[in-house]
Amino acid sequence: MSVSGDVFIKKFRSGNEIVFREVFNRFYLPLKAYAFRIIDDETIVEDFVQDSFLHIWEARERFYSIPAIKSFLYTTVRNSCLIYLRHQKVKERNESEIARWILLEDEEKNILEDEVNTMLYEAIKDLSEKSRDIVIMTLNGSSNIDIAKELNISVNTVKTVKLRAYRVLRKRLKGIQWLLLFLLEL
Repeated sequence: MSVSGDVFIKKFRSGNEIVFREVFNRFYLPLKAYAFRIIDDETIVEDFVQDSFLHIWEARERFYSIPAIKSFLYTTVRNSCLIYLRHQKVKERNESEIARWILLEDEEKNILEDEVNTMLYEAIKDLSEKSRDIVIMTLNGSSNIDIAKELNISVNTVKTVKLRAYRVLRKRLKGIQWLLLFLLEL
């Protein structure tokens, strides 16, 4: 720092950009090295160091010595690093908790889905053979035209049989219709 300490600080406090650049050049690399010993991520370290210079620029009128500037910069960077590490620890703990809840939720959904499928297929088993075949083919994604071709019947027959089968299934599955709708939305 080329000018005397008092003049330098006065210029710094008044917002002299050349003096600020000198402070930046003097402390930037040492601050990065310091922060990098705490956090092993260069991008985050650079952000914290740059933020510390932004803070010191905004609060420059409060500084009366170079050691105070240095102390502020190092303290700001250290605190940012520690807050980041604390946040990472909480995030890791929460991620494992969230993953556990998701697995539980998926497991419960699968159990519910299996139970509903069992009820549905039990009800389908009670249909006539032709109705059962048409409903199962429909559940497997076949269109009315495809079903008609495969079973050598007309499309209207497929529609009629399907309509009757659905009426029987609705009566049989009356208590679980809401479950079917719920599962379809998942």
